[in-house]
Amino acid sequence: MLEKKIRKLSNKTSRRIALPTFITLLLFVTVIFFVLLPQLEDNFLSRKQEMIRELTETTWSLLESYHERELSGELTRAEAQNRAVLRIHKLRYGPEHKDYFWINDMGPRMIMHPYRTDLEGKDVSDFQDSNGKHLFLEFVRTVQQKGEGYVDYMWQWKDNPTKISPKMSYIKGFEPWGWIIGTGMYIDDIHAEISRIRKKLTAISTGILLIVSLLSIYSIRQTIISDRERLGIFLEREGLMKSLEESKERYRNLLETTSDWIWESDQDGRYTYSSPKVKDLLGYEPEEMINKTLMDFVSPQQAKKFSLKFQNLLCAKKPINGLENTCLGKSGQVVVLENNAVPIFDYQDNLIGYRGIARDVTARKVALEELKKSRDDLHTSLEETVATLASTAEKRDPYTAGHQQRVDLLACAIARELELPELQIEGLHIAALLHDIGKITLPSEYLAKPTKLSKEETAIIRFHTEVGYEILKNIHFPWPIAEIVYQHHEHLDGSGYPRALTGKDILMEAKIITVADVVEAMSSHRPYRPSLGITKALDEIRAGRGIRYDAASVDACLRLILEKKFELSSDDWCPLFV
Repeated sequence: MLEKKIRKLSNKTSRRIALPTFITLLLFVTVIFFVLLPQLEDNFLSRKQEMIRELTETTWSLLESYHERELSGELTRAEAQNRAVLRIHKLRYGPEHKDYFWINDMGPRMIMHPYRTDLEGKDVSDFQDSNGKHLFLEFVRTVQQKGEGYVDYMWQWKDNPTKISPKMSYIKGFEPWGWIIGTGMYIDDIHAEISRIRKKLTAISTGILLIVSLLSIYSIRQTIISDRERLGIFLEREGLMKSLEESKERYRNLLETTSDWIWESDQDGRYTYSSPKVKDLLGYEPEEMINKTLMDFVSPQQAKKFSLKFQNLLCAKKPINGLENTCLGKSGQVVVLENNAVPIFDYQDNLIGYRGIARDVTARKVALEELKKSRDDLHTSLEETVATLASTAEKRDPYTAGHQQRVDLLACAIARELELPELQIEGLHIAALLHDIGKITLPSEYLAKPTKLSKEETAIIRFHTEVGYEILKNIHFPWPIAEIVYQHHEHLDGSGYPRALTGKDILMEAKIITVADVVEAMSSHRPYRPSLGITKALDEIRAGRGIRYDAASVDACLRLILEKKFELSSDDWCPLFV
């Protein structure tokens, strides 16, 4: 009887122990394999997707920086695009340093691919992967519809053209040049990494299950156990659950610890979530950011101008790309932030907020300012060098001293009257100052001869345009200075020298300098004759208008002089008008 009671008590105790143990094991297996592992895989894939997106956007910013140099006039479009391609062609990342970036245009035509150079410069609209997918057309459609996005397709394994694998890429359009830049990740790599994580997690879980199972078997075999022992088992189980929750919390914190500040806001721009990174950027705790907006941190100097722009962006309900603003941190430090965000909509397509990322670009802005200062210093040095060259040429011909400067003043005035771009006028200014630089090689006795030159002497004098071209052709100006100097004695009807060019072959700057040179030369004294006067100079260009001289340049010159848009005795005009 006692044995039955003991056995019954033992069975009852065993059931009381086995039931919660079984439930605990079941919960453990469920949480590990049906909750945590799928979530881990999803988050891992999301991190990989976010990584290629961030890499693409970072490389996209290189295109933007070269485009800014194009807009500033520092580089031509061809130079900017060529430098950008060379820079991106060398970029590699990944454990084997074989992951890469490529560029195609909206044609689509392949601009650059480091592993498929056979496609560069070709139309890839008909290119299909092994599944028959026109992946480059898909890139174009994605950019046209969303500006950027993810695309799945089949592609060769890195630099191995014999191995074809599924791939997911993130592409982004660069509208100013009509380019698409992208990079991707191989799905096999993702599956391999997830498989390794799954195996490790399975091994750990199996070990834990084995330990718990052994403890359960041991406990079940102990038919008579005290409350203290049962309490100990209960406490041990609670400890395991607590450790599991702590592991989940640590994993969540790991996801939130990134190099950039991640945030979410409502439709009015008020922050509803802030990652801990804001502490490093602005000095505020994440909790302090809640219900504040970006305007609460904008510097006072920028606040008024930035407020309207900020409100317009919110009202547009569109993605925010590259929004830069100067902020003041909690300690008064100045921080330049670059914000990128996407709008969040509910099921009825109502805007409910934004999800974005902010990056500290203070160092980049400082570097750009230093680059601008360096460019300005180079421009000043160029002006000084050109002025010195012009002065050197005129020292060979003291009777025409100031001629190049006067031609420069008149030519630039004509160009502005024609409303030419300032960048083109700047090139004209330099060419006008140097248009007679070739005279430094001519015999000084020819330049100062008080009588009419012979045919042979005239031929030598005319050779100064070719000499000027040879002197200047190897200097890398942003404008065709050498060619302008070469052409400044050419006429529309082909009667000029040295190449007898006609109107369609003569640069606009050379046409303007020709008119200015004729007016200045006829109005100034020369060793072999006195000044012919401004009236005869104007008669000459009228007579040659549209025949020898460019009509628009002649008309502009006549308006400047006859309408007295310049005071003839003012400091900014030359003595020929006195």
